[in-house]
Amino acid sequence: MAGRDTTWDMGDRVVHLTDVIRYLKKRRRRVHRISARALAKMLGRRLETSRSRIMRADISVPIIVEVDRETGRPVVILDGNHRLAKAISLDAVIHMRVLYSDERDMLFGE
Repeated sequence: MAGRDTTWDMGDRVVHLTDVIRYLKKRRRRVHRISARALAKMLGRRLETSRSRIMRADISVPIIVEVDRETGRPVVILDGNHRLAKAISLDAVIHMRVLYSDERDMLFGE
């Protein structure tokens, strides 16, 4: 699944992307701007994405990045890998919202 249909099957329940977005909005989590290349470098791994999906990606939509609250370092892209890949190819700035690791653990029940 892709986009707003994205889900994570946790075994005993399913977490929907809309649940994560609702959580971030409820906490009035602001949208940050960061160089896509800088973010990719911080993540330290190659993005595995489909070229056709990269070309269709709308980089104006904020991505969701899990960030370790203690270190402030990004851990993983929860939503928006194709948008990030497109922004990297364009050497653009990407918009992102932060979900901290402890919040992810609470939301995902881990």
